[in-house]
Amino acid sequence: MTNILVVDDHPFFLHGFSQHLANGYDFTVETALSVDEAIAKLDTVRPDLAMLDVSMQGGGGLRVLRHMRLHYPDIPAMFLTVHVEPEQTIEAMRLGIKGIALKDSDPEVIINGMKTILAGGKWFEQSVTEPALQYSVDKPSRTVRSDDLLTKREMEIVDLVCLGLRNRQIADRCALTEGTVKIHLNSVYRKLGVASRAELIVKREGMRSTQS
Repeated sequence: MTNILVVDDHPFFLHGFSQHLANGYDFTVETALSVDEAIAKLDTVRPDLAMLDVSMQGGGGLRVLRHMRLHYPDIPAMFLTVHVEPEQTIEAMRLGIKGIALKDSDPEVIINGMKTILAGGKWFEQSVTEPALQYSVDKPSRTVRSDDLLTKREMEIVDLVCLGLRNRQIADRCALTEGTVKIHLNSVYRKLGVASRAELIVKREGMRSTQS
């Protein structure tokens, strides 16, 4: 049996979708109503696929995805959500998300996407990827190269942020204090004109495409 972890903070949807999976398909289903519960269950359940809602409290599906990237990189994840912002889509792709579907899609479309991912593929709804692509094209960016703006240490920290590492993990990896990492990040934010990790990841992706 294929084990699916469904993470959503709306009990009605969580129950209904889980029952649909368990009754109509060769799936066993585990559920979690919060980010913290999902992270705890990943440690014990080790699902074949994690279905994550983006907009939950406590960091949402992106926080769960970052945890998975660091601790369970071989477990595929798929977003199943009402809405996802273009910058969230870009960050999720950077973190290795295998698919994104909207809750108002036909259930069979969602199931087909899940099966594609379980078979080793990727599956994204076009209505999600097109806005993300347009966002990356329209996002204002500096014309200078990133390595002209940032120091070698700052570039190293940016790359670790793009891998989903938090400040403490970056500090451990780089043999720095957490306070020093924050100082470097503030410098990076100022130089690149961004205000958050998500904006930084989008900016970094834009710089890579410009430099290629």
